[in-house]
Amino acid sequence: SAPDVRLRFADVVQAAYNARVSLSATGYYRTPGLSWDAQAGRGQPFYYFACGAAVSEVEVCAFTGVHRVRRIDVLHDVGDSLVEAIDRGQIEGGFVQG
Repeated sequence: SAPDVRLRFADVVQAAYNARVSLSATGYYRTPGLSWDAQAGRGQPFYYFACGAAVSEVEVCAFTGVHRVRRIDVLHDVGDSLVEAIDRGQIEGGFVQG
């Protein structure tokens, strides 16, 4: 946490690679109280289900650190939308807020 220290992104990535430190992460949450009997066709297999992905293509100048967002793609399966503008706003807002 030294604000006057600057590191090149490539150097940080190389150091992580050399130290065998993963720069990715995944997570999983298991919702309690769910059950499903496939043979009987009964149970509560999920409370809700959401599926989506987001990708950003960013260009960074290695000399100046200036960056530019080249493209953003967001895919989210919302099923049958009742009001497309509201769904789009929720998805875009969620993406912007992280």
